[in-house]
Amino acid sequence: MRLSKTVCLHLTTIPRRVLLNFFLPTLRKPHPLRRFFEAGFWILLFGLLFPASTTWAESPLSLVIENQTYVYNRELEKEVDTSLRAEGFTLIGNLTKSFFQYEIKKGLRIEAGALWNFEFGEDNVPDEVDPVISLHYAFAPDWLFTAGTIDRNHPLHDAFFNDVLRYREPIEQGFQIKANSQHLRQDLWLSWEERETSTQREKFSIGDYTQLKAGGFMLEGQVYWVHLGGQQNSGPGVFNNLSLGVGGGYTYRPEKAGGSLGWLDEIGFTVHHLRNSDDPPALPKVEDEGMAYRAFLTVWDTYIYFQHWRGGSLNFNSPRGDVTMPGIPLSKGDPLYRARIYDEVGVVKTWQLADEVIATVDLRAQFLLGRFQPLMVFNITWRPEFPLFEEYFKTRTPPKPEAIEPPFGRPYGF
Repeated sequence: MRLSKTVCLHLTTIPRRVLLNFFLPTLRKPHPLRRFFEAGFWILLFGLLFPASTTWAESPLSLVIENQTYVYNRELEKEVDTSLRAEGFTLIGNLTKSFFQYEIKKGLRIEAGALWNFEFGEDNVPDEVDPVISLHYAFAPDWLFTAGTIDRNHPLHDAFFNDVLRYREPIEQGFQIKANSQHLRQDLWLSWEERETSTQREKFSIGDYTQLKAGGFMLEGQVYWVHLGGQQNSGPGVFNNLSLGVGGGYTYRPEKAGGSLGWLDEIGFTVHHLRNSDDPPALPKVEDEGMAYRAFLTVWDTYIYFQHWRGGSLNFNSPRGDVTMPGIPLSKGDPLYRARIYDEVGVVKTWQLADEVIATVDLRAQFLLGRFQPLMVFNITWRPEFPLFEEYFKTRTPPKPEAIEPPFGRPYGF
């Protein structure tokens, strides 16, 4: 299958004014995002000029186009917003990641491209363009090390890592170690967000999620530390926000237990103890904690759950910020967990439309401060992969690579 007709049809629907503005030389000052559009244009054009197949091939080089069209709508009444500083909003757009993938050898590959975040209804340029470049190394069965652009879909609790970040902050750069085996799920990462300068403090986050599972039982620990500060600038000091969580649960799966309930895929519960501390400079340190309980079942591939949160106050995921950024919190959890009591009922359903296309609906009814608040998320995701230069790689003689010298020598000459 080729993309020529489909992509060309989409290209013809783009206003000529937009194409001229970004791709043709003009006497005006070039748009700052022009180079990213040029890169994306050449990526798509490159994929069209060479025969491509969606079936397995012997080529180690391929073009991957990963697109997610999304709707994220949260409705909150003014009383809830005023009390918790948790504003309602609607996000509608496209997350498009196009990149080349090259397999150096089995278990070792590199990726290079760009991610564009288009929010519909604003203008003709993306709201965010980020480079995508990473090295992936499967150093052991079920283990993967990544350097560069990491997988930002971390399994942290929503109280620590708000799920809306996948749309508002879709890219993280740093280092990551992931595992997902029969008895272990692991995600350890460092995300570098802002470089330190004489006028700007450095910002980075470190997170870890470790889950042990066996016989339907689960035990997990979570750590998320967001740091703002540095040594070179003359800012007000170091700002830290630390989240710690422990949890456990049990899941019963009739199929694995030899049962005959065809309509029930699984049923279970989880319990989490969560704690958050906020320590900005020139302000007192505050801490808060709470318990999150969840009961769930999956029926005909539909995930249904009820969650109850008890604890919390404005000190959980504190909205204070610091003296230089008042009202801008360093925490990244859902602000709804500032409420003392918070209940939520949700339904999540995924349809496999094709091998490379899925659609997901996430509906939630949230109850807090005596109010009912709806939330709706809808996604259509597709991810075709197109091997390139298959005939060339079948017949070529691999060149002998030159040895790469270490970037620095051994200390003290040893």
